[in-house]
Amino acid sequence: MNDVVKSRSAVVAISLIALTACSNEQDAAEQLAADLATAESMIDAFYSFDASRLQPFLSEAGEAETAILGYQAWAEGGNYKVLERAPCASESADTIACAITVQDDPVLALETGFNVTDTFHITFADATIVGVETSSNDQPIYYEAREWVEENLPEVMDGPCRREQGVRETPGDCARAMTDGYKQFMEARKAEEAAASSAFIPDGFEPPVLVETANFKLVPLGPELVDIDYAAYMSSIEHLQETFTRSTSWPHEDITDEDAMQDMLNEQERFNQRESFAYAVLTLDGERERGCVYVRPSSKPGYEAEVSLWVTKAEFDAGFDTELYAWASAWVEENWPFEEVAYPGRAIEWAAWDQL
Repeated sequence: MNDVVKSRSAVVAISLIALTACSNEQDAAEQLAADLATAESMIDAFYSFDASRLQPFLSEAGEAETAILGYQAWAEGGNYKVLERAPCASESADTIACAITVQDDPVLALETGFNVTDTFHITFADATIVGVETSSNDQPIYYEAREWVEENLPEVMDGPCRREQGVRETPGDCARAMTDGYKQFMEARKAEEAAASSAFIPDGFEPPVLVETANFKLVPLGPELVDIDYAAYMSSIEHLQETFTRSTSWPHEDITDEDAMQDMLNEQERFNQRESFAYAVLTLDGERERGCVYVRPSSKPGYEAEVSLWVTKAEFDAGFDTELYAWASAWVEENWPFEEVAYPGRAIEWAAWDQL
């Protein structure tokens, strides 16, 4: 073979290779276009919420058939509404991704204002769908709510969301039940937040359980102090009715030992629950109660707390009331987490307090 013939043969061979490559590229492009069209049609079928339209696309998808049909039923039960649908696009050599942003009742129940984007990852082989997986950008609160329902509403998980061999039996009913469960989760969460925001004292604050001065000490009221507390207020019934309660409701002559103990138990419980704090003012040896100091949530607007105190008639006559009030107001200001504190009958006159 002469050089001219060889040269012509080489050109022909190269041309054939190029034509084959072009043909392969054209075939690949055509196949991709066909697969993209199939993927779009599958998404159309999914959001038609007609299982009979969707199932033919999944007949060769193996386990994904049951999963995606179940997800379609869930989406219908969850009232999925398509807000934005991006064109399906090639994700890898054999997988096409279709991203759809939806509004749905379960997420609406969480009141976040967020709309979830679901992405379908559709795998092809020889122009046939052989697998489908989904992913989404759910917020952490979505999983928190689901865990709350699982823990607190077992009737949902054992009823409409019951699974048989890992597959939900009634996914549409489950979506509706979970929506209601998420609403209950939000109600519980709001109640917790409201309780936290309205807490009398911050979580990190520890109320004192022993305060000692040069002349007296404070300890929380409790059952162990019932006898000396009873002796203190019963010694000064008229005095306390006039200066402390301004009524005959407390103290009075008919208070029994059982009444006295119950009062101590109540004060101890309120202290332990961080609801209010009642302190006995004792002599340094702890043998006698000179009076009491109470730090409570304010019963009137404009104040975070109200502080009241009393001393026995004997201590009042000795001038201890003035001393204790001066000390208590400084103690609260320096050691308690309040900005606005009311001292009814002292820093604010009773008449003004009563009008608030």
